[in-house]
Amino acid sequence: MGRIKKGILGGFSGKVGAVVGASWRGVDYMRSLPEKSKKAATTAQLAQQNKMALFRGFLLGLDDIIARCFQNIEKYTPMNDALSYNMKNAIAGVYPDQSIAFDQLLFSKGELLGSWLPNAVSTTSNAIDFSWENGNFTPMRSAADQVTVVVYDPVTQQFCKLENAALRSEKAARLILPDTFKGHGVHCYISFYSESMKIAATNEYLGVVEVV
Repeated sequence: MGRIKKGILGGFSGKVGAVVGASWRGVDYMRSLPEKSKKAATTAQLAQQNKMALFRGFLLGLDDIIARCFQNIEKYTPMNDALSYNMKNAIAGVYPDQSIAFDQLLFSKGELLGSWLPNAVSTTSNAIDFSWENGNFTPMRSAADQVTVVVYDPVTQQFCKLENAALRSEKAARLILPDTFKGHGVHCYISFYSESMKIAATNEYLGVVEVV
């Protein structure tokens, strides 16, 4: 690493030939580019790369919910933490036959309490009806908590989602789906969010429902 003190070049950043310029705490540096490894990737490395490929674009479909509701952050940002969690916990199969374990997927994670007997059905064309039961209301399970419902169609590879779909006290919410979801088995999720305390609940998986 070379330190730039003064001269006609001054400080710079980015790559110039085989050199990269950078600055740290107001001090300019330059360093050579690292050499590419000639070793073949191990199976474990390939599996990790495949997990990243599975989730990186997939979770962007839920980025607005993740930004607000993926809490108890352990690393950098809600999205990075969600990516890390799901790569570790929501993978089915063994490389190279890995896939997303939808029943383990988390896009909301927090201390707010969930619901009792959550359910999802489709009896009305292009709609999913969600229902749940409530225990005694408390600060961590308030009647005014907002309900978030999410559906993922693996055929079209699209999410349909609705934040503040209902209040917890209402015990029911309906999500209208695109026509392209008709006849498909979709993965259904529900979670809760306290606007007053800015606390989310961990989302619950309700299974696969065929859209009528």
